[in-house]
Amino acid sequence: MMNRKGQAIMINLLMMIFTIMILVAVLPMLNSILDVAQASDSLNCDGYNDTTDPSKSYNSSLATNTIACVALDLYVPYIVLAILIGSVASLLRRRPEVEYGGY
Repeated sequence: MMNRKGQAIMINLLMMIFTIMILVAVLPMLNSILDVAQASDSLNCDGYNDTTDPSKSYNSSLATNTIACVALDLYVPYIVLAILIGSVASLLRRRPEVEYGGY
């Protein structure tokens, strides 16, 4: 039989695995949403190639909004890192020991 500390670590590990599984399932949707945002005419992101409609690809003769493009490029790694850091922090945090004393 496991003690309380072992049970807490196992539950936190299980929650971290579930969080990673949900993240892996959601990432393709996030990437498709970001692709739609990068295909916007007003952004004109450098290096973006649209295989279905070449008119939405990067055009060097038009102005580009590089700050917005960089923010879109860093969006998914930022979310992944935040979730991984949060799950590792919750796994390693210390819970106060509860002592049941008598009167």
